[in-house]
Amino acid sequence: MLTKTQYIRLFCVLFSYVSMAQENYAIKGTLVSEEKRMFITTSNTLDAVEEMIQNTFAIEQDTVSGLAYCQLYLERGRKAADDSIQFFANFQMAYISFYQPNYKEALKRSYISARIAERMKDTINSISSNVLLGSSWYVLGAYDEALKPYLIAKEFSTDTQNTSYEIICLTNIANIRAKLNRYENALDSYNSILAILDTKEQPLSVQDTATLLSSLLGKVLCLAELKRFEEAEATYTKGVVIAEENDFEIFKSRFNVNLGKVYYEKGEYFKSLGFLREGKKVLKEAGLQNNLYITDFYIAQNLAKLKQYDEAIRLLDDIFKRAGEDTYTDRIEEMYALAIEISKIQQQKEKELFYLRESQNIIKKLTEKQLAAKDLLYEDDMKAYELENEKLTNENTENLADKKVITVISIVLVSLLLLAFLFFYRKAKLKEQKFLAIIDDISTKTSKKPQKEITTSAVEDEKSQAILEELSALEATYFYLSEDASLHNTAKLLNTNTSYLSKALNTVKKQSFSQYVNKLRIDYVLVRLKEDAVFRSYTIHAISKEIGYKSATTFIKEFKNKTGLNPSYYIKKIDS
Repeated sequence: MLTKTQYIRLFCVLFSYVSMAQENYAIKGTLVSEEKRMFITTSNTLDAVEEMIQNTFAIEQDTVSGLAYCQLYLERGRKAADDSIQFFANFQMAYISFYQPNYKEALKRSYISARIAERMKDTINSISSNVLLGSSWYVLGAYDEALKPYLIAKEFSTDTQNTSYEIICLTNIANIRAKLNRYENALDSYNSILAILDTKEQPLSVQDTATLLSSLLGKVLCLAELKRFEEAEATYTKGVVIAEENDFEIFKSRFNVNLGKVYYEKGEYFKSLGFLREGKKVLKEAGLQNNLYITDFYIAQNLAKLKQYDEAIRLLDDIFKRAGEDTYTDRIEEMYALAIEISKIQQQKEKELFYLRESQNIIKKLTEKQLAAKDLLYEDDMKAYELENEKLTNENTENLADKKVITVISIVLVSLLLLAFLFFYRKAKLKEQKFLAIIDDISTKTSKKPQKEITTSAVEDEKSQAILEELSALEATYFYLSEDASLHNTAKLLNTNTSYLSKALNTVKKQSFSQYVNKLRIDYVLVRLKEDAVFRSYTIHAISKEIGYKSATTFIKEFKNKTGLNPSYYIKKIDS
């Protein structure tokens, strides 16, 4: 298995494997010799097999053969229902796929690894799998999805008092929160990392020092965004001193870039440019492209503020040219937004339209990749995978069944199928009638003006009436489509408490808060599915998340409760 040091290295230093062409994991005879095949599938010394696979990746740098060995080893694990083997093979495949990069495969394999580790009740492997799963979501730009496995890994790390893993998780959580513009929360995470490092024996290791500097860098940016400039400058000074003491020139240059961002937020554009250009020199020598993109973007922002539009647009065009088709370039959407803004100022309509088209194309590609990745986790083969060991066990026992018993069962099954066929037509007709009634109801509601549901006589007191009127107005914001649409959060939005809100709903609408929100969500999704062809193309899981459900199972249940139909049937009928 990978050592703790290797796991930490996965997320803290650059990966050194040779990037290979994408390869199907199907085993080809040309990839695996008979001797290697026998060794992987029959050797009693599993440590030797795993060491050979790791050496193939790390020492021989033969990714294609390594993946083929993993596939063979995985098949062995499945046949033997051995979770340990299955975890090793899946995690290795996830690890390599992440750095190829083949993020969809990394997502799938790390998801499976996390489930196996969970089944094994293996805390360390659960942490590593969830961190890799979070990292796969992160590079796809799906930051909300990335946050979940990182938080799980962080809880495991805290519970086991594993500070190395806890720091890794907190760093990633902080970075994601910053990406989501949740700067206060990100700042809390960075401060937590600094507090943990403060308790460590001094002097810090090289790795811990790098983590310390990274956290201080993130803290500078968060403080800049929060307009806490004095604290940002003080943090910058502390970081630069540590970077100089440890001869970390690249970190020093990144601090200069972040201080440039601070001065940009303060409106001191010439000062900002000085620090940005100073930081850029070292980054350029080191060839850190993504850092260079961000630095050039910050420089372009300053130039635009100084009305040096031609120079700003040339710099942005250079970024677009270097980035090419890389939709994962950080802040790429903001870069195009700046280019569009400058083109408007310069009244260059043709360039404005060009940047707008390119921006939309980037967003479309990124969205497609994210949706494809999300859909991957809900494919039938993924769900079936979790039951695979049980199925394999069953297959071994089925061969012992008596042929006469099988014959009897077959006769019973045929009889049941005949009975089911007799009822099929009737059930199909009933479902058709329910579907038509829903469509008719939607058409009727949209053609009529909405009527006020609340009357003074219908409520006990004026406070309840006022709450429900405000709640009715809040519905126009579609607040109920958020996963956070709880009784507590909704009461806060209405500046009331949960008791008053529950009482008003129970008295007038004769509903609990949960029933109220479920009705709004299902009413919304019925109309949206009818009118939006793109929305109908989403998976059921994607639709459920879009309207605020954490679980597709809950969505399907509520949909059936209201309509008597499955969502998939409803979508199919609309498309037919």
